[in-house]
Amino acid sequence: MRLTNKFTLWYFAVMLLVLLTGGAIVYNEIQWKVGRVEVVRHQRLNDLIAQQIRSGGDYINHPTRKRASIAIIPADSVPKGTASFYTRGLGWNPEFQANEYRLVVTSFYTIARQHYRITTYSYIPSFYQILPGVVDSFKWILLLLLVLVGISGKLIPKYILAPFKRTLKVIQHFDLKQKKAIQLPETRTSEFRELNEFLKKMTDKAKEEYQSLKEFAENASHELQTPTAIIRGKLDLLMESDIRDEQAILIAEMQNALEKLSRIHSSLTLLTKLENKEYEAKTPVCISNLTREALDSFSELIQIKSLSLTAQIEDKVYVPLHLSLADLLLTNLISNSIRHNIPDGKIEVILTKTGFIICNTGKAPEIPVAELFERFKKGDPASDSIGIGLAIVRQICDLMNFNVVYEYTSGLHIIAISFQPQTSASKLLQNLSLPLHYNLLP
Repeated sequence: MRLTNKFTLWYFAVMLLVLLTGGAIVYNEIQWKVGRVEVVRHQRLNDLIAQQIRSGGDYINHPTRKRASIAIIPADSVPKGTASFYTRGLGWNPEFQANEYRLVVTSFYTIARQHYRITTYSYIPSFYQILPGVVDSFKWILLLLLVLVGISGKLIPKYILAPFKRTLKVIQHFDLKQKKAIQLPETRTSEFRELNEFLKKMTDKAKEEYQSLKEFAENASHELQTPTAIIRGKLDLLMESDIRDEQAILIAEMQNALEKLSRIHSSLTLLTKLENKEYEAKTPVCISNLTREALDSFSELIQIKSLSLTAQIEDKVYVPLHLSLADLLLTNLISNSIRHNIPDGKIEVILTKTGFIICNTGKAPEIPVAELFERFKKGDPASDSIGIGLAIVRQICDLMNFNVVYEYTSGLHIIAISFQPQTSASKLLQNLSLPLHYNLLP
């Protein structure tokens, strides 16, 4: 849900609560005010009647006596501490022939040493007569509020949140590799200014750290190549000299260790570049042709290890992947399936527009398969693998938003990659699991 919609809903909920509470307050206030005004009017009427009695004139047919009752009462019937009181409740209205809400005001006076009780009454609006008017009024207020909330919900994102949207757009297009400093839009809102200042500091810091890391990786790569090349050259000279068999074995072990160090260095440098997103896929590549070429390049090694290969490659499969990364991805997966296979084992490769699956026979890994995507994790500790190949595969998949999964079941190593974010690699694997097991199992 969008932020403006949340603000709108919260504002409407608060206003609705205020309206309901205010409606109850308004109703009670109106009812009390109407009753209070009528009480004051009747008290004045009673005072007027008392004044007429004092004057001694004939006021029997006067309009003030229409709803008045005058009685002379004994002194002990006069309440103490009050000159008047009122009561209200339902009463019969002969004019409309119906029960209505009647207000009765009684006042006490002493005139010419006689005690008078003057009572007047009138019919005022009842609860059921006031309530519909209050409800109708608040219906119109609620409707007006809905219209204003709807209009404000459209205007707030367009005007008030416009600086935030422009900032968000700039951040979405931010690239660590760009040399120019980030330019955030100007705004008069203090909160947005603080956000822009924070984002500018963070992006500047990120660019500095990225540049430092990039320079370190480049310098380390360059500085390690020179001594590695010198050591390799010295070892080659030693191998060509007159040495004993024991010395030759030691030199061969040193060369192997040096080659492994070189592979580790190259792999870590590549992982650093992948993490820094230095590879961008500008145009889709035909993964079908690359898969065939990669399998052809490994055909001799497959024959040497007496492995059988089955390939189902769909034509014209294009994926948004950098050409170098596509080649590296296929090379790592195929070489991994050859290296960790068994004598007279099998390999099957399936490529569709949905994804890529490679399956091979092999020994069960000694660690959970989920950990094999981590750096320097190997299923067989005795293997000469450096344990970075699958980490590179995972990094490439994460970079391109591909979904990758590794499973080991019934003696089979299965790696599935889904090219489509909406299709998980596990689902892709389930759709093709039966033919894989049928083709690869003895």
